[in-house]
Amino acid sequence: MTHKGTLTLETERLILRRFAPQDAEPMFRNWVNDPEVTRFLTWQPHGSIDLTRKISLSDISKYEDDSCYQWAIELKSLGEPIGGINVVYIDKTCNCFEVAYRIGKAWWHQGFASEALSSVIRFLFENVGANRIAARYDTSNPNSGAVMRKCGMSYEGTLRQSGYNNQGVYDAACYAILADDYFNRKDNQTNKTRENIVTIRRATELMFQNMWIAMQTVDWNTEICGAPAWRYIYHTLHSADKYFINPMNYTEPPFQIRNLDWPDTPSDVILSRETLFAYYEQVRQKILDFLDGLTEEQLIDCPNGKLSKLGLICSQFRHMYAHIGILNGVTIARTNQYPRVLNESRKRPEGLYDTDVRE
Repeated sequence: MTHKGTLTLETERLILRRFAPQDAEPMFRNWVNDPEVTRFLTWQPHGSIDLTRKISLSDISKYEDDSCYQWAIELKSLGEPIGGINVVYIDKTCNCFEVAYRIGKAWWHQGFASEALSSVIRFLFENVGANRIAARYDTSNPNSGAVMRKCGMSYEGTLRQSGYNNQGVYDAACYAILADDYFNRKDNQTNKTRENIVTIRRATELMFQNMWIAMQTVDWNTEICGAPAWRYIYHTLHSADKYFINPMNYTEPPFQIRNLDWPDTPSDVILSRETLFAYYEQVRQKILDFLDGLTEEQLIDCPNGKLSKLGLICSQFRHMYAHIGILNGVTIARTNQYPRVLNESRKRPEGLYDTDVRE
């Protein structure tokens, strides 16, 4: 076991960091003076921000010790702490840690406590070398137990009348997770996530095949809401090119001019079939190459500050299939035939069209 001290940890929505003197006001406002938050804790609501400042400064001084683990839970979207999480006990003989946490009432039942606890569990196992991480709660406060279970901790028993808090003597339900449990579960999750990424790649490749069929069968000059069909083709490909991976790290194609990618904006520029089919292949290969290297951690990254990479992928699935449907609808109306839409079957039928439309 190698103590690291309270290092900054980051999750999708949270930053776990050291408390600072300027945190006293949001602490007082967000949780330490709320009797509902402190109901099952061992200390009373502060009652005065002066007390919060005094306690906060006292706690901050402990950071000089590398075995001190005490994080402020800062909500990224708010820019201030909404709670805290810390190690309350360490048994060096067996590398065991006991953790505790609290969250302001305004942020209950939104997954913030489990998000913070999961991050601390990961840090203590992977960086510090913990062998066991434990937590306990008053059985009258079952929501706290739900957080522990969500983070992979297992119920080990209830110590009757073993604790004392603001409600008096209480029965303590005990939960824990061992390093073996954590790393075995992580390996299984990694394998499962890899399977999911493979599934995403297969579905993406299938989606592009369906887009290719729509491009082959539609009359490119047929007007759709006042714009030729090829503008919708370009709009769909351009959106996948820009938003499927990372819109903050994107370079426009050389033929893009202002608003060309928006069909409802008039333009004198005409892109040839050769140009658009070449662009299709470029975008398709770029995205498939990206998916080949995608990892579990990257799936939850938020490159645009809003949607995760998984969210961006799902958004483009919705968008591309919506426009494939529009293009195929135009073809059905014009030819009285269904453009073929491939599914997950390994036996892929040949040809561009499915069954004729019969009245």
